[in-house]
Amino acid sequence: MNSIEQFIWSETFWFPEGYTWKDMENVPGSNIYLPNRNDMLWSIPLGIILWGVRYIFEQYLMTPIGYWCGVKKQNSADHLKPNAVLENYFQKNGITSNNNLESISKQTDMTVREVERWLRNRKAKSVIKDITKFRECGWHFTFYLGIFIYGLVVLWNKKWFWETKYCWKGWPTLDVPREIYWYYMVELSFYWCLVFSMLTEHKRKDFNQMIVHHIATILLMSFSWATNFVRIGCIVLLTHDAADFPMAAAKMMKYSGHKKACEFFLGVFIVVWVLSRLIYYPVVVLYSTSVEVNDHLTPFPCYYFFNGLLIVLQILHVIWSVMIARIAFQKVYNDKLGDVRSDSEEDSD
Repeated sequence: MNSIEQFIWSETFWFPEGYTWKDMENVPGSNIYLPNRNDMLWSIPLGIILWGVRYIFEQYLMTPIGYWCGVKKQNSADHLKPNAVLENYFQKNGITSNNNLESISKQTDMTVREVERWLRNRKAKSVIKDITKFRECGWHFTFYLGIFIYGLVVLWNKKWFWETKYCWKGWPTLDVPREIYWYYMVELSFYWCLVFSMLTEHKRKDFNQMIVHHIATILLMSFSWATNFVRIGCIVLLTHDAADFPMAAAKMMKYSGHKKACEFFLGVFIVVWVLSRLIYYPVVVLYSTSVEVNDHLTPFPCYYFFNGLLIVLQILHVIWSVMIARIAFQKVYNDKLGDVRSDSEEDSD
């Protein structure tokens, strides 16, 4: 175990030549706090607490708000008696193929009509209700808006927020104030909360992609904390949170049937997305992590890994932007043709 720990925390990976973990140790009585790599472990129990807060928030606050806003109540599917044969058929064919219903009927000692009813109810059971999606978006909207405002307030008076060269000047002994500590910790706890939620709730089509996204975010934040790239990490977090809450608001309006409000928030989302992720992020953040940084420290393996992930993130921004542009174009084009748009969840989301 000691060998594994020494390999994971190898100083040749985490620091440039001439620096060691001792340079990151806090001095008793000092007013400067340096990140401790064990701090991140606290985010796991905090994530569990946040998970519980989310459940209470969604069930007892967002559910009544959703119905008040106009989300339609949907009847639950009839009680389904477990049936391995029908479940296997449903997983392979859904309810679209009727070629083998007579064969399935014989295997289950059920009539064809009973098989059809079971399959319809099974499909209804697998569809996520609008109220469920509304309250999830309500949770995301509340968190992202709250953490964005908090981040903006605590970063506003930081010199390194306005002049990013100070994200690197004096590294690795850059002070992490208490408010920045909690900003990072709450953000990281939120992503642990998302992981716990996905593992315990209805499995979605994009389950694998989202799990990879959340784990990658957790790793990126943990890496930046351990090596004290916290200042630039805070700017990255704020940049991404800016576009998340208007998107959640647009979805809430969609599920509650407010078309005009949905389109308004979608327009706000697109504007903020372009400004934050296609302009500010590459021009300010990536310039700082790729160019400015060279004036203050010698690049080393951990830096290349960290900056490589940030560049990959920008590539994803471009890919997502193309998808958003395509959807926006279809919206305008289809409206001119008489609003013949698809209402499927996959297309809309």
